[in-house]
Amino acid sequence: MGRWRLVSAIAAIAILVCCGTARANRLVTVTIPAGAYVAPQWWGYSGPPRADVLLPTAYRSSASYPLLVLLHGLQSNYAWYADHGIQQIMAGLDAIVVMPEGANGWYTDWWNNGERGKPSWESYELDAVLPYVLKHYRIRSQRRYHAIAGISMGGLGATYLGGRLPGFFGSVATLSGFVDPQEYGEWAAEGEPLTSLAPFEGDFDFDAVEGPWNGFYATGHNPTALVKNLLHTRVFESTGTGAPTSAGYADPGDGLEGTALEAGIIYPMNRAYHAALTANGVHSTYQVHAGGHDAPDFVPELEAMLKWGLFKPVTSLPHSWTNQTVATSGQLWDIGYRFASPPAGVVTFRQSGRSVSVSAAGSDVTLMTAKGCVLHRRTPTIVKLPRHC
Repeated sequence: MGRWRLVSAIAAIAILVCCGTARANRLVTVTIPAGAYVAPQWWGYSGPPRADVLLPTAYRSSASYPLLVLLHGLQSNYAWYADHGIQQIMAGLDAIVVMPEGANGWYTDWWNNGERGKPSWESYELDAVLPYVLKHYRIRSQRRYHAIAGISMGGLGATYLGGRLPGFFGSVATLSGFVDPQEYGEWAAEGEPLTSLAPFEGDFDFDAVEGPWNGFYATGHNPTALVKNLLHTRVFESTGTGAPTSAGYADPGDGLEGTALEAGIIYPMNRAYHAALTANGVHSTYQVHAGGHDAPDFVPELEAMLKWGLFKPVTSLPHSWTNQTVATSGQLWDIGYRFASPPAGVVTFRQSGRSVSVSAAGSDVTLMTAKGCVLHRRTPTIVKLPRHC
């Protein structure tokens, strides 16, 4: 299913009954085919990539539920949350929680020297995982009932993907998130001596994933540079300062204490992200606390996110909006788009009433409306949508 049709199809898809006999109060592990997006060597186990699905208490396949997509961090997989007590943390949440595979893929369609080929993790999450969930489970159709969240690398994924599909996700939450990758790229390019950079050596080949740290592709995947995409979205942001707590501990998988990682990378990124949100008029809830980048420190963040509330009212369809992207196709509220070739820069879409503008992309663009109109234009362009569209 193309992303430009996803939002308009939700109402129909959401009435489908979940296939399977999963019982309430337990995790269900499903497989979601990788298609052409990602290759098996990425996730380290046989068969297609998996996802854990947490069903709410007293789950009934005939009932409809809110949806939380919960993304894991670096050096882990879809099962991380199950291994760290997600059933207890989310006890009482009357929603379906989907925890998909993301491997060490950064929830990004990789640059790969401009080829933009495999792995394509953002496309996997949007074009494989979401359609699978909407087909197999009854999900409430309104935007307010769709949330995406994640810790660390998953925080990058949540804030970025939430902006890729703003008409679907009403709430976004980042917990100790890697929300300004260009700041990391600048440090790495300058040979920054901070020991707190060490965990990502070998795990984040910035050029392979994002291209040059100051290039357009990196900007087009940087949540801090794309905050306008969340102007009509509820945002929750939580970060530790790196100050030790009794809960934290050294994670040997990181190669250093999580407190140093939080203090040296995560906390500065989140300060920059919050400043960008504020400067661009995006309302957010920002919580700063002691603690590092360790599993015990993430639990209070998850609990705070639940207390904040994932499914509160949001704007269904704003009169005007702005969205910036480097994606070749996507869905922006009730307008779908597809470029004839991948954009050669960050493209800005703006809609005000019936007027839609698209900045220069180095490519023609096709716009698809919810009423079925298909418009082909050269970029840059300003389109006055006909009333029947």
